[in-house]
Amino acid sequence: MSDRAIENARPYPPDYVSAETLAYRLDCSRSTIDAYVRLGLLPKPETIGNLQRWDFGQVKAFIKAQNADIKAGNRPETDEEDVYLKGLRGGSPKKGER
Repeated sequence: MSDRAIENARPYPPDYVSAETLAYRLDCSRSTIDAYVRLGLLPKPETIGNLQRWDFGQVKAFIKAQNADIKAGNRPETDEEDVYLKGLRGGSPKKGER
């Protein structure tokens, strides 16, 4: 039985999730999770022993708060901007960016 089959057989989802499970729950790739954390679009994980885990309830609240800010006209502050998202907003990449 695969790990995914065991996970699907649980009577309830885990409260603290791994990056892989978070990606599954958000229907995206693991690399997207890493990028969104780096960009501040998702919260950083909490450390439990030597595990990095996200409190899924807090992730949902974080996403809802960001969406509310965006609807109010505020953009979330990020250290680096995804050039593809910037392009969708009408910005052009600087020389050397893709």
